Amino acid sequence: MRESQILQIIRARIPEAGDDAAIVPFRDTNLVFTTDMLHRKTDFPEQTTPRTIGWRSVAVSLSDLAAMGAQPLGVLLAFGDPALDESSVMEVLEGASTCCEAAGTRLLGGDLDRHQELTLVSTAIGHTRDPVLRYGAKVGDLLCVTGELGRTQAALRCFATGSTERANDLFRFPPRTTWGQQLAGLATSMIDISDGLARSLHLLAQASKVGFVVTSSALPIHPELLRHFTSAERLDAVLFGGEDYELLYTVSKERLRTESGKVIGRVINSGVSLCTAEGEIPLANQGWEHAA
Repeated sequence: MRESQILQIIRARIPEAGDDAAIVPFRDTNLVFTTDMLHRKTDFPEQTTPRTIGWRSVAVSLSDLAAMGAQPLGVLLAFGDPALDESSVMEVLEGASTCCEAAGTRLLGGDLDRHQELTLVSTAIGHTRDPVLRYGAKVGDLLCVTGELGRTQAALRCFATGSTERANDLFRFPPRTTWGQQLAGLATSMIDISDGLARSLHLLAQASKVGFVVTSSALPIHPELLRHFTSAERLDAVLFGGEDYELLYTVSKERLRTESGKVIGRVINSGVSLCTAEGEIPLANQGWEHAA
């Protein structure tokens, strides 16, 4: 079974599951919860520094809160490692704390254990009165993205070519928490691009029961991707590479704010396609997926 099949089974049993984070109404607001698990073999190239590991481990959960339009309240981090040496633990904590501070929140604690493989589990808590869900996009809405695409794919290329310092810089992506809060009440649907642009588009389309057409020339490409990839490689990396952690959202033309992001397409009745100089082509539901 693949991850998508397992998620369908979980959603059938747990109706609340299926968005970037879980929403719990509480008093005059909504609490928002999310959790993520990262491993050495699948998530961190060998040259990834402990500081970068700590940063990225909490950033992925903060990105989920951003995708819901939530203000973060705090993050918990569980850390398992075969060695548990003091230096590495302190660097992981420093990276995690620095990322939390950059996102306007705090690292509150967590858990520690020996483990056969480096494993980190982060849990982030936030709140919002106006959560933005994956469903709500309407035909005629504009499709937007908050920042440049291809950052993680560029980082992986830098790791592979020995540019370790630059690779770690790129791997420490800024979670878009401020942007997410600005979009609460404006965006009609939203998701963070963790599994690739194409997969994220299909997830939004399925949730909102609509389609999308994306303009290839409008896609904002990260400068590092321009330096290390050919033109054909760039488009593939942006569409299917995954782990950009920018916010992909829809908004009505009347409520568009130019400072919120870049328009890359529009909402249509059905189908997901890419408009290129050669014409319009279907965009495959392809991207990063854990195999089971």
